[in-house]
Order: sequence, then structure tokens, then C-alpha cells
Amino acid sequence: MKNLILIIILFGCLTSFSQVFKTGLILGISGSQVEGDGYAGYHKLGFIAGAFTNTGLSDKWSTQFEIYFINKGSFKAAHPDRGDYRQFDLNINYIEVPLALRYQYKKLMLELGLYGSKFLSYHFEDENGEKKITQYPFKSFDFGGFVGIYYQLNDHFIFNLRSKNSIIPIRDFLNYDQNVGILNKLFNRGWYNVDLNFTIRYQFGKNS
Repeated sequence: MKNLILIIILFGCLTSFSQVFKTGLILGISGSQVEGDGYAGYHKLGFIAGAFTNTGLSDKWSTQFEIYFINKGSFKAAHPDRGDYRQFDLNINYIEVPLALRYQYKKLMLELGLYGSKFLSYHFEDENGEKKITQYPFKSFDFGGFVGIYYQLNDHFIFNLRSKNSIIPIRDFLNYDQNVGILNKLFNRGWYNVDLNFTIRYQFGKNS
């Protein structure tokens, strides 16, 4: 009897949540760099896969919670034909959890938010092959902020472009960049993730 009552309560809660929260899937690509490694440009390509849930606060404002797997890192190819044999290929894997505040204007939506990431693994190669980073290892967590814009194609498909930047360093190592931000120039605290994300989102149910 107690189990039956619990099932009924849980079913009622889920039914209520389905009327308030909208859920969906996320799939996309990430172009990233590591500020501080000495190599500029969003040359490292990775992929994003996960899910989201959101709820409205008013007619224009809403919040969204996401969780997904993402590749970040940095890439610089060697150019032997130009006498440049240096290569830098860093791939970092995270589980990322962003929380966004969104404002809607017709089919466009602007967002501002914070994210936290759990470090999973990395792979690093240079011109001499694979290398292990033992000194100044990557931190277990990454924390940062982001801004973005959505375009809603219809009730289900939504496109998102998002720019993200670490607030705290992902590795306490010497910053090799010559043209870094004023805060990094003052503190030179280490390496930071910087990435651009383009994702396609599929939202279940109607957008009404």
C-alpha cells in the first residue's frame, strides 16, 4: 500500500513537472583554444552531446539547465614546408553543467550564464609524440561564464551559438601568451579554457 501511494505521488510530481519543464537533447561542435599556452586561435575541434531542461519565469524570461560531454583543448599544426616543425595537440574531456538565464525576442533568445565542468581525461602530443603532463596537472574542475544566442526554427529544433571562458585557471602553469588580458597580465596564474560552441537542440513537446 505504501509503495502504491509512493508511485502515485511520484507520477503526480512527474506529470506536474512535464507541464512546467521542457526537456531536450543537445548535439554540436566546439572550437576551442587554451589561453596561456602560447598558441592563439580556435583551432581545436571537438564535439558536444547531452541534454537540457528549461522552465519559463515570465513571457520573456526563462532559465535552462544542461549537462553534456564536451571536448576542449588547443591545436597547432606543424608546417615543415615553412621550416616550422612545432606541433601542439591538446585534447581535454569534460562533463559540463551550464546554467543560463535567457531573454526571448520573437524567434531569437539571448542568454547569459555560468558553467561548471568535471575534468575526465586528456591527451597531449607535440612534434616528438605523445607526452604525459606530470608537473602542474590539470585541475579536477573548470568554472567559467558564457554568453550566447538562440534561433528557434520551430517548436522542436533550436540553434545555439555560445562563447565561453574559464574564470579560474585549469592548470597552474606559466602563461606563455604575449597578448593576454589585463587580469592574466597582473596575476599570470595559468591556463584558461576559451571555446565557441555551435549546437542543435531538439526540444520535446510543443513550445506553447
